[in-house]
Amino acid sequence: MIIQNGTIEFKTKTAGGIDPETGYPIKPSSVAWSESVPCQFKAKKFNQLGIIKGEHFTVASYEILIEEQPVPSEQLRLKDLSGKEIGTFSIIQAEPLEAVCEVRILV
Repeated sequence: MIIQNGTIEFKTKTAGGIDPETGYPIKPSSVAWSESVPCQFKAKKFNQLGIIKGEHFTVASYEILIEEQPVPSEQLRLKDLSGKEIGTFSIIQAEPLEAVCEVRILV
């Protein structure tokens, strides 16, 4: 059982295929987001002190728990309960937690 404090949406892409003349891959024809999945997230690392060429940036790493289900994508969008987007992240690891029927996602 998770204590929901946000939602995630998985990025889905429609395959573009292979160009028959050149043999190179064609970019995905469309990108969409899945339906919202309830989640519990917490920041593992959060640092707003980075500066490059006078511009500030934030370094963040999150641990996300969802009810057990397949993780269909390599990227996700994380939102809090108010609907504010926290960010779009690449999935580093998706680990099933069989004892509690949950999946831990590290981004």
